[in-house]
Amino acid sequence: MSYKPRSLFSIITEINSEIFLPHIQRPFVWTSEQMSRLFDSLMRGYPIQTLLFWKTKEEIKVRKFMEVVDSEIDLSTLYNAQKSEKDIIKVFVLDGQQRLQTLYCIYSGYLKDEKSGVSLDAYVDITSEAPDNMTNQIFNLKFLPSKESSQLPLFKIKSLVGKYDKVASENISDEINDSLDKILNDSDQQKKNREKIVRKNIAMMVSILREDNHFWIEEIDGVVNNYPYKTILEIFIRVNSGGTKLDGSDLMFAAMKELSPEIEANLEEIATNLSSTNLSFEIDTILKGILLVNSKGASVDQAKFRGDEGKALINTIDQQWLEKYEPAFQALKDFITHDLKLDSEKVIRSYNSFVPIFEYLFFNPTPTPINKSRLKSFYYRAQLFNWFSSQTDGVLDYLHNNFFNDCKGKDFPMASIATYFETNRKNKVRFDRDTLADHSHRFFLLHLLYVETQGQSAFNVALKNNAPHVDHIFPKSKLQKPPFTLNSWEINHIGNYRFVGATDNIRKRAEEPASYFTNLKKSNVNVSRHLLIPAYSSDPSKLLMTPEVYNDFRTKRLEEMYKILEPIINFE
Repeated sequence: MSYKPRSLFSIITEINSEIFLPHIQRPFVWTSEQMSRLFDSLMRGYPIQTLLFWKTKEEIKVRKFMEVVDSEIDLSTLYNAQKSEKDIIKVFVLDGQQRLQTLYCIYSGYLKDEKSGVSLDAYVDITSEAPDNMTNQIFNLKFLPSKESSQLPLFKIKSLVGKYDKVASENISDEINDSLDKILNDSDQQKKNREKIVRKNIAMMVSILREDNHFWIEEIDGVVNNYPYKTILEIFIRVNSGGTKLDGSDLMFAAMKELSPEIEANLEEIATNLSSTNLSFEIDTILKGILLVNSKGASVDQAKFRGDEGKALINTIDQQWLEKYEPAFQALKDFITHDLKLDSEKVIRSYNSFVPIFEYLFFNPTPTPINKSRLKSFYYRAQLFNWFSSQTDGVLDYLHNNFFNDCKGKDFPMASIATYFETNRKNKVRFDRDTLADHSHRFFLLHLLYVETQGQSAFNVALKNNAPHVDHIFPKSKLQKPPFTLNSWEINHIGNYRFVGATDNIRKRAEEPASYFTNLKKSNVNVSRHLLIPAYSSDPSKLLMTPEVYNDFRTKRLEEMYKILEPIINFE
């Protein structure tokens, strides 16, 4: 691996002829503000990270840099088939895409205006010398229509590789200052100061472009040395910590995009749809489901979309997308929204538990009510008992091979799945009173309790700052004082927990339950949804702050909760 300086001009002249992007790179995502910050940093002499290049003759899909930066561009239009071929030498940018694309745009290309579609050139006020109060930058880029002429002191940066190519910085400065003399009405001192600033700024811009002390390149020479593609991928993943981190699913996704222009939009639409209720579905989870229904195993590996088999798999997915995949993912979305009523990540330990549910829905998109109950049981047991906490791909493969490979028209095999986790994985599989009393389960169980008793999630609130808090019905602060002599677990007990909006929880503070719930009842609030016990719900004044009443209330409420939750979680 070599480490050497290079001028920006030498890099720019090789972009899209020798220097390219590998297909595994994500799209350009920087905003014009981020582009401006990079330019400001360079102009102020701030160091930037080393760029990482890979020289190779491998058959790797080549993507060109954008000559016109366009956030809506179809990346497939940038692929270069001829340069992608084996034995054709090319240099890939493994780390530094955002920076190089920005500089290529500023010094040689354009930025597309998102509203008008007009191509814009990068300009800077050549008389800049002090930080702007709004941006804290000295050199703020302005992007203006390329077909319109702009007047100094705005200077078109691209002219340094056009009009002023090979012109000495002193001569450029003199020409600009002469022009400014005709425009500005400066005093002699102001003129002297301005001329100095212009000379300094032009000298720095020219230096950034032409000198080789601003950019350092680490180049992996795969032509001279044999670097396996897997090694390059591992390096690529690790060095992309300065931007958006990539993992195996990103590389696999990139391999899929090579073969199908539709797959990117389809998968991102599914991820967005599934995440629309404050969840965070990643492409990785979706890919596992797609691989498994095609019996390709759960591991996310881009090799599965290489060669003739990979092409055949992509063709199958594309052909069946509207008929099979889209309905199955919509069925999963409906199940999450209408049956589980999930709208908070606090009730999700592992998104991988959705993969077997998707598999079943792929082959059975309209499950019977009984099978929906089994799916619900599976979800809650998987979350409560951490069924997907380790060796996830192996677990998913086993479930597919033994239960879902041929499940069309069959019942969801909840009992058999429970036996597998109990016997083979040594997991707990039955909900009992110990599970109910486990403090770590409080969010899952309270969520399910409110869904069953109120028909909706407690997390379904209009304002984020009013998301539910876990509230002590008998105030914690009072239970810690005489006449009570309780251990922590006796106070922080699910029998004493309820969900309440953050605003109401703050308002309630340490009010005793008798007065608090009596006032709620007088306001026509159905307190039985929280208290669960008929005797206390009908007369909240009985909720006296005494050890005897607290113990009675907590014990009876715990039993009521168990009666509600047990049939749902243990359903088979």
